[in-house]
Amino acid sequence: MTIAGRLVRLYPASFRDRWGHAVATESAATGWRSWPNLAASIVDLWLHPAIWPAESRAQRRGRAAVLAAAVAAAVWYLAHLAQELDTPLHAGAARSAALSGCGGLTLVGLLLVAPRPRLTITAARTALHRLAGKLAVPVVLGAAVVAAAHRDPGLIAAPLRLVLLGCWWLALALAAIQGCRAVAGLGADVLAPPRAGRLRLGIWALAAAAVIAGSVILGFAVSGAELDPLAAAVGAGLLLLTWAFVGTLRDLRDVAATD
Repeated sequence: MTIAGRLVRLYPASFRDRWGHAVATESAATGWRSWPNLAASIVDLWLHPAIWPAESRAQRRGRAAVLAAAVAAAVWYLAHLAQELDTPLHAGAARSAALSGCGGLTLVGLLLVAPRPRLTITAARTALHRLAGKLAVPVVLGAAVVAAAHRDPGLIAAPLRLVLLGCWWLALALAAIQGCRAVAGLGADVLAPPRAGRLRLGIWALAAAAVIAGSVILGFAVSGAELDPLAAAVGAGLLLLTWAFVGTLRDLRDVAATD
């Protein structure tokens, strides 16, 4: 398979089914010059699932909800990772009421965008089976880290502590990724997508939490005696992630006007 063909396979399945052959043919004719445009187009499409070919508005809302949850997980992960490291942000963030409030606002947003499970035995069995399969690795990894950490700390060498810490954050990242993949793979017979108004309200709440967290962390980074480059990078990253929420809201508005 050519490089262009491999890139086309990275497009969302619904896009490939409708336009994959045409894109592959055009890319093969253009050659390597098309590779950068293909890569940029792939990233752009994955950030705008609401505009993918869909059978219904509900399917678009379900995809938008999964993206919102994934971006919210990334925001939470980066913000907490930066706060846990031994940097000036660690001490300042512990006293920040704004950062503490972001956690509650994020939880509200996630509850609003979360699809509702169908109240049937078949739906529950399907959801549990898929979640168990997707979350098995991060759960086992996290449990192993917890078990090791509860041993006598004096018996754990410093390098091993760093390994355990890295494994813990890796387990959290895998859990977020696999959880979103599990939800995305469940059909409408298992999960009911959120209604349009609730979805938009939830995305706005998640966007507000990301803006507040990014602004506070960036403020800590530049207000000290010296610039904290890690905190500055995290704060700027959180503010950039906000555009994913804004783009999703715009996509939902545009497709509602055209469907």
